[in-house]
Amino acid sequence: MLSNLRRISRLLSLIILSLLASVAHAAWPDKPITLIVPYPPGGNTDILGRLLATHLGNSLKQTVVVENKPGAGSMLGSYQVVRAAPDGYTFLLGSIANVLNQYFYKNPSFDMNKDLVPVAQLVNVPNYLAVGPKEKLRTVPEIIAYAKANPDKWSCANTGIGTSTYLSCELLRSMAGIKMVNVPYKGGVAAMQDVMGGQANMVIANEALAYINDKRLIGVAVTSEHRSSLAPDLPPVSDTVPGFDVNSWYGVFAPVGVPQDIIDRVASEANSMLKAPAVLDRLKILGATPVGSSPKEFQTFVKSELTKWGRVTKEMNLKPE
Repeated sequence: MLSNLRRISRLLSLIILSLLASVAHAAWPDKPITLIVPYPPGGNTDILGRLLATHLGNSLKQTVVVENKPGAGSMLGSYQVVRAAPDGYTFLLGSIANVLNQYFYKNPSFDMNKDLVPVAQLVNVPNYLAVGPKEKLRTVPEIIAYAKANPDKWSCANTGIGTSTYLSCELLRSMAGIKMVNVPYKGGVAAMQDVMGGQANMVIANEALAYINDKRLIGVAVTSEHRSSLAPDLPPVSDTVPGFDVNSWYGVFAPVGVPQDIIDRVASEANSMLKAPAVLDRLKILGATPVGSSPKEFQTFVKSELTKWGRVTKEMNLKPE
């Protein structure tokens, strides 16, 4: 009899806890949400994160706080999200860097296949290759010719190890058969400032378009396979180096275990943001093309990127840091 009462008591306790969890879940979001941006303020990732935070805040009627957590090629901030409680109150504005880190570091702090949930892809952004206003070399053929004649005398500034811009420098060095210095920074703004100041010869960064448009930098090329509609005068690197093709992308990720209905809601709101005229105008300035996706579509895309860049970095014989 006592044993039966205990079983009934446990069952009632589980039912009550389940009901309480359902009530709490139904109230989501009932406190501020944190969006981790794993880069410093001022760059494309930060700007896109703040656009998303504003849109989500207005749609969900809740504060969305952007927390910049730069370091280790985006791994520091990303790992913070991996370790966060799966309650729907912490998200990551991730990028292709999250994929590349799996191959650029010997011991990445987490596994992209297991530790982050893709929510929605937001935009694609080609990287722009640019030089300072006083630089005499202004075409890809000129740069390659100089680097071949002067090994390790030409430097390529980028936004950090593990990023698509770092990969762009490495890929150019490998595919063009040149020796140049690959200089990683903690973000695009710092890299571009050093190129403008003459401390580095060229920069590859997706933030560079705005600097090119206002003449602070001289545009040389785009890293995408085809010309960008946002910078049609810039030829692709592939015109000189056939097969060269690197694009940046950004998207929202969540910790494993976040309830699916929350994942779906955030994805829906993110896709809605990409249709807002004011957002589209801002994306054009950033040189970004809106994409949008369902969680399943984004998951498929991320897996394809892991496969693609795993193969490319292996072919390049790239040594992890």
